[in-house]
Amino acid sequence: MQLLLDTHTLIWFLEDNPLLKTKSKQLIEDETNDIYVSTISFYEMSIKLSIGKLVLPDTLEFTIDKTIEKDIKIIDLNRHHSIQYQSIPLLPEHRDPFDRMLIAVAVHEDLVIVSADEKFKNYTSIINLIEA
Repeated sequence: MQLLLDTHTLIWFLEDNPLLKTKSKQLIEDETNDIYVSTISFYEMSIKLSIGKLVLPDTLEFTIDKTIEKDIKIIDLNRHHSIQYQSIPLLPEHRDPFDRMLIAVAVHEDLVIVSADEKFKNYTSIINLIEA
């Protein structure tokens, strides 16, 4: 299975946070699965750290290094993702550009999103979703 971790899912996994469901943790740790994170998640963390909406146990650089150390593959955003972004429905109840870019990456790369964000359920007609 090819999984794309939402930002909070990545943080919970790296911190071994009990909020991450056992099933999701097992899927992430299963070596037969390919685990991905988008660079958009690191941008989101950076912005939220800057405005005080996120606290990490260490620096963002450490978080990125730990992501690589855990063999989580990083997907850089490219023009195909930007083009795909245009096709993602803009729902009045969900205008978060980070989430919508993750959806665009998942659609283009054919990845399953792992997230606890309830708003992703509004997109199950175009994405596969596993609840974190």
